[in-house]
Amino acid sequence: METILKRDLRRIFQNKYVVFMGDSNMRSIYKDFILLLQENKLLNDSDRKAGGNKESICGDILLEGGIYKNLASGIEYEEKRVFLANIFLVKFIFLTRCQNDVTSRIFEEFKTDSEKADLVVINSTLWDTSRYGENGEKDFKRNLPLCFDNLRAATSPTTIILWLTALPISAEPNAAVFDEKYRPENKYWRTQFLHINAFSAELAKKKNCEVLDAHYLFRQHPELRDTDGCHWNANGHRLITSYIAQTVSLIWHVPYIDRNPVDHKERELHRVCYRIINSENENSIMRTLNGENSQGITDFDLNTYLATHIPISNETSNEQNSDRIGAMIGKLNETDRRILNLMDYYEKQ
Repeated sequence: METILKRDLRRIFQNKYVVFMGDSNMRSIYKDFILLLQENKLLNDSDRKAGGNKESICGDILLEGGIYKNLASGIEYEEKRVFLANIFLVKFIFLTRCQNDVTSRIFEEFKTDSEKADLVVINSTLWDTSRYGENGEKDFKRNLPLCFDNLRAATSPTTIILWLTALPISAEPNAAVFDEKYRPENKYWRTQFLHINAFSAELAKKKNCEVLDAHYLFRQHPELRDTDGCHWNANGHRLITSYIAQTVSLIWHVPYIDRNPVDHKERELHRVCYRIINSENENSIMRTLNGENSQGITDFDLNTYLATHIPISNETSNEQNSDRIGAMIGKLNETDRRILNLMDYYEKQ
């Protein structure tokens, strides 16, 4: 894909109010976005890795949280940033969960704000599912519909809510966001994310939100991922910015890269999910997502399986856990095994 340049990003988003809500990956997407509004440069490593520990990054301002509250990077963490320059207003809000007291307060602020966002880009999958114990996935699937409903109620009917699916992680991620006790089996979060992304993407479309399938677009680009197996390098974030800009340009009927708007077929090709699920196929889709469990939990629940069958130990690598890994592979269904093999293939390229 041809990456976007400063002039085209500024043309698409002039006089627009954009909000990014999510984790550290979303914060880096926000930073790349505001940097490109100013100049045709990629994020340097210092700015890419910076967060609430800095009062200003790429010309923005830390409004709340971070160093102002002396909060560590736990589930109580908060951070709000803003970039304001002439005809651009861009905000970032750190989320540790899609629906909690923090998001409720934020949505109330959205309601009373005289300026309504034109675009909200949101994802919190990684934190929701990895930092809240064995019920993380179950709680996420219960909370996400509330998040979409409350966010829609707090914004304008013309606001575009763009759900990003969770970006793919490597075979053995070691980012701080993952709970220490599950790190020996972190490679199996890869299949969990496929199930969870399928659920969240279809739910977002049902709630009349747009979906950008970042997982699909980036799982063939492991070379753009950082060494911690979870975050992405500067080129990766510029590509994400380009996909977001392309998605929005299609919705707003603004040419991308200063060309004629792409047609309906290209919109579908680039996974811009805009169709509304009608009542005829809604039940079929939800049954597919939920399996036989009426609560909407995937058949293979990593947290439950680990807690029930695999004792916590001091082992630190998958090579030291061959029996445990074999047991887990045996628990996966045939589709998941094929997915793991495919992901391993991409990782080795």
